Amino acid sequence: MSEPTPAPHFRYPDLPISRHREEIAAALRRHQVVVVVGETGSGKTTQLPKIALEVAGRRRGKLGCTQPRRLAAVAVARRIAEEVGCELGGYVGYQVRFDDRTGADTRLKLMTDGILLAETQDDRDLRQYHTIILDEAHERSLNIDFLLGYMKLLLARRPELKLIISSATMDAGSFSEFFGGAPVINVEGRTYHVDMHYMPPRHSEEEQPEHVCRAVQWLSEYDARGDVLVFLPGEREIRDCAAELERLDLPRTDILPLFARLGLNEQQRIFHPAKGRRRIVLATNVAETSLTIPGIIYVIDSGEARISRYLPGRQIQRLQVEPISQASARQRAGRCGRVTEGVCIRLYSETDFENRDAFTDPEIKRSALAGVILRMADLKLPPLGEFPLPDPPSPRLVNEGYKTLREIGAIDRQKRLTPTGRSLARLPLDPRLGRMLLEAEHEKALAEVLVIVAGLSIMDPRERPAEFAAQADQAHAQWKNEDSDFLSMLTLWRASLEFKERNSLRRNQLRKWCAKNYLNFLRMVEWHNLVQDLGAALQDTMRWRIPALPEEAKQATPDMIHRALLAGAPLQIGFWRPEDKVYRGAGGRDFSIFPGSGLFKRRKRAEWLMGAELVETTRLYMRRAAVLEPQWVEQIAPQLCAHHAYDAAWDKASGQVHAKERVTCGGLTLIDGRRVSYARYSPAAAREIMIRDGIMAQEMKDRAPYLRHLEQMREKVRSVESKLRRRDLIWCQEGVFRFFDSVIPADICSEKALRRWRDKMEPRNPKILCVPYEDCVYPGEDEVRADLYPDEIEHGGEKYDVYYNHAPGEADDGVTIGVHIDQLAEFPDWLPQWGVPAHLADRAEILLRTLPKDIRMFLMPLSTAADDFAEDWFDREPDRPLPQALVEFAMRRSNKFCNASQVDMAKLPAEFITKIWVCDDKGNELALGTSAEALREKLAQYQEKRFAKKAARSFSATPMTRWDCGDLPATVEVGSGTGYPALREDGDHVKLHVFPSAEEAALHHRRAVRRLALIKHGDFLNSIRKKLPIRSMEARLALTTVGQQPKNNLHDTVYAAMDAALAAPLPRTAAEFDAACLRMRESVYDRIAGPLAKIWEQLAATDAAVRQYCLVAGRDRFGSQIAEDVQREWQWLTRPWFLSSAEPAQLADYSRFLRGLQERIKRIAQQPAAKELERIASLNAAVAPRFFTDYERHADSPAWLAYGFMVAEFRLSLFAPALAAKGRASAKKLEAAETLL
Repeated sequence: MSEPTPAPHFRYPDLPISRHREEIAAALRRHQVVVVVGETGSGKTTQLPKIALEVAGRRRGKLGCTQPRRLAAVAVARRIAEEVGCELGGYVGYQVRFDDRTGADTRLKLMTDGILLAETQDDRDLRQYHTIILDEAHERSLNIDFLLGYMKLLLARRPELKLIISSATMDAGSFSEFFGGAPVINVEGRTYHVDMHYMPPRHSEEEQPEHVCRAVQWLSEYDARGDVLVFLPGEREIRDCAAELERLDLPRTDILPLFARLGLNEQQRIFHPAKGRRRIVLATNVAETSLTIPGIIYVIDSGEARISRYLPGRQIQRLQVEPISQASARQRAGRCGRVTEGVCIRLYSETDFENRDAFTDPEIKRSALAGVILRMADLKLPPLGEFPLPDPPSPRLVNEGYKTLREIGAIDRQKRLTPTGRSLARLPLDPRLGRMLLEAEHEKALAEVLVIVAGLSIMDPRERPAEFAAQADQAHAQWKNEDSDFLSMLTLWRASLEFKERNSLRRNQLRKWCAKNYLNFLRMVEWHNLVQDLGAALQDTMRWRIPALPEEAKQATPDMIHRALLAGAPLQIGFWRPEDKVYRGAGGRDFSIFPGSGLFKRRKRAEWLMGAELVETTRLYMRRAAVLEPQWVEQIAPQLCAHHAYDAAWDKASGQVHAKERVTCGGLTLIDGRRVSYARYSPAAAREIMIRDGIMAQEMKDRAPYLRHLEQMREKVRSVESKLRRRDLIWCQEGVFRFFDSVIPADICSEKALRRWRDKMEPRNPKILCVPYEDCVYPGEDEVRADLYPDEIEHGGEKYDVYYNHAPGEADDGVTIGVHIDQLAEFPDWLPQWGVPAHLADRAEILLRTLPKDIRMFLMPLSTAADDFAEDWFDREPDRPLPQALVEFAMRRSNKFCNASQVDMAKLPAEFITKIWVCDDKGNELALGTSAEALREKLAQYQEKRFAKKAARSFSATPMTRWDCGDLPATVEVGSGTGYPALREDGDHVKLHVFPSAEEAALHHRRAVRRLALIKHGDFLNSIRKKLPIRSMEARLALTTVGQQPKNNLHDTVYAAMDAALAAPLPRTAAEFDAACLRMRESVYDRIAGPLAKIWEQLAATDAAVRQYCLVAGRDRFGSQIAEDVQREWQWLTRPWFLSSAEPAQLADYSRFLRGLQERIKRIAQQPAAKELERIASLNAAVAPRFFTDYERHADSPAWLAYGFMVAEFRLSLFAPALAAKGRASAKKLEAAETLL
């Protein structure tokens, strides 16, 4: 390790402290801690480091000297380097945030107290230093108090370490006492007399810039050349005064600002004044003790400083302008009188001075302990109570500080700093306000929330004089927001900002605007200044970009703003209690909305509120309130919320256990009934519910093999229970649960997780989840004997399933024999009387009791006789009715005659009456009863249809394109019914089929015969189709236009002619078919040219009449209703394939129907519309409504076709009675025919 750089030869200027050099050095050699008290101008800041370095000699390490401010640290380092005669950054260096000017040869390091605190985190014993000087200790900032406490602990670990505490006030006894009676050396201060003058404001409205200008002008009259130092509260006030002084245009005068964030070049202008020019330095309290500005003769003291102070009532840390203490005032006055006699002008009265506090409160006394605790935790210092402080706070306040930090999420339950807390520790703000800004930066609402936070830090600028209350309310209403006082603040801010911009920042205009709108001008100015100061501080400490309002911040929604504000006061919430007409707040406190709030007269009472502060006057009020969405509290402050789950239940759709969740905060229910996964609360309980209500209840989405096995076990046990008639007395629910509980891993509580586990385990052990039968039943329960409780019985070579059910009062209670519909005809009526072997003895005893007494006496005891009877028939197949078998048994025992009719089967209880269940081929139930004979009667029609379908399938033939089926009989026997064989058209070929009705058979046979004729005589029929013998031009045109499918009209006409020729009668043999085809070739042409051509001529005329009528009738309401029915009649007459779908006999009536429609249209014009509407009403009442909408879908039904022609005939009877055929149609006949549809 290299030798330390030797100390240069120090020279000491003629300053008061130089006369105490030996005294200080001697004390430092004898003591570990020395307290030096020197008034302003004594030279302690620049000379103490040199004295300490001389005492240290060639000791390794360096001397560290702290300053409260960066500006002072840099300036002092430069000054000492100049005095020592070395380059800055060499022997003398400095380190402030973002700037390190030290090197390997540095022996004297100037730094801010924050830098030294930060170094303690990596170098807990500060081994790089042999001596530490804490300068300006009288300021008692938090950093200084932290360093004092830390040094007290460190000095015990490092006896060789030296500590010098430098203070500018006489209140140094506390330092000496804190360090165990350390020696105190007093150094006198100024060397020249200072003349004190008091210059209070002329009037209450004199603004500070005007006041300062008045004092400067007074001094200028006295001496226009002496340099002036003006003390002002902050940067904003400095700039305002500078602007006002520039307007005075003082000769040969430089106006120089001095504040902490001042750039290096501007600093040099202060410490290196231009020759022959006067300086007026406008400074914050940075120049009070930290810096000595050479050549100052005059001091103007505003008596104010911007001081951070905690307001307990409002629970916020506020950066506010306050009167300084007497000690600070003396420090400021001491800045003049260094080089000659000086003058200090105090811009307040002497009485005001005498009433001020003697000393400035230590920062720890005016800070929220939450912020103190936060800083200490961030610096990894011991907690309050364990850490030594000159002025330790009370335990109650310490607990309150921890509670606040916990509330805003800065610490966890173990009081450890959270990531949020670490971020908050960097913010130079009250933790609550800092938390709001931190959340605002996250929510992208920083600009808006910054304005609101600044507004919360000052008194409400709105004024409401009692004599002008109504006018004030009216003025303030323009910014009022019924949902949020915070948004009202923002609206007011925007309005003031826009006004200032419109009026080029002129203060007089702003003052008038404030007066007009009942706003406090000074508070509005303070608000604007504070926004700028806070913004600058955030940019400086957090490197945040602060957007301006309003242009760059339009994206922030009210919700974003309120969530950010809620983060700083998450327990300042309340829920409306209508029964008490108050809001219930967190912790059970009841409060009301402050009358001055915009929400006070809200039309609809807000259910939830959030606010900035609670104030107690005659009652507890919430000020600065806003409507709250309660779920925000959970989002913003989850650490304060308690979650409770209830009504947990298995959810099959999601495959997991869900519960309802109740979220509370401070005793208030924020959310209730929210659906959540129960596994978050209790994985073990969720797993049990999954097993019981998911797996065991068969409520899983997967139908996995293990679930099918479980259901089989359940059915097996249920069958046993039904057989023994013991419901839920055998199935062991807990046994099944214990099996699954022992196999399924403890961390699985959802179907998805179970599936993943199964996918891994089942390939190695497919039955790992298959529950054994013995786990499904209670211990000692054996399986029932199959011979006593058979699942199947056999009789006459037929097998019948046997079912058991224990359901008293239900139709299927007891034993049920399953019979297939095909077995029903041969099923013995008496077989159910026997039941099953397990019940035979019991039913025998019951029935034996019904025998005459003279027979029963030979059977006593009856129970034994019944057992004997059951034993006799145990291995035998019943072959007779049970009563008969019982009387035969009784006669053998008694040798007396008795008849089977004497056995009263009605005495059997319901569970012993065997049921018969009849099913179809698919296992669907057809009927359930106790009598086979009654069931056969009930299912007789079903049997007939079933046999008809079976017969039809058996008569089906291969596709035919010629008559290859031989002679067709008119009917065939199918079961106990009759079937009707016929040909059926199937595409371009035909098949043989059996139909259940003659009408259906005739319809399909006619079409099929036509299809065979088309195949056989296709060329001939094509030639007819190409030269259709219809001569009338109207009829030929109608062929292409009339009907719903005009493209089919040509084919339809030929088919109708063929049907008429072939149906005389329809052929049923090959010979008859050939003869019919010959008739067709001979007559088809004439049939088209004759009757069909006339029909087409009538169709053309009717079409024209319908079109003409509907065109005219649609113009009025009644006419349109009539026209609608005319269209409906015309559409049926011209439905698809309307000619060939009709039978030849039906087609003969077509001309009459068409003439009837024409006649109807003529009559309509000759009579009142009401008459026609009455007839239409009669038609609608008689005709089934579904006919008009469904007839096209039933084109293949003879019943529907016949019904349609009956409707047409009924229409004639109503609308053209002269053409109607008597007796063919009536309302009663239509009603009867409807049943066939």
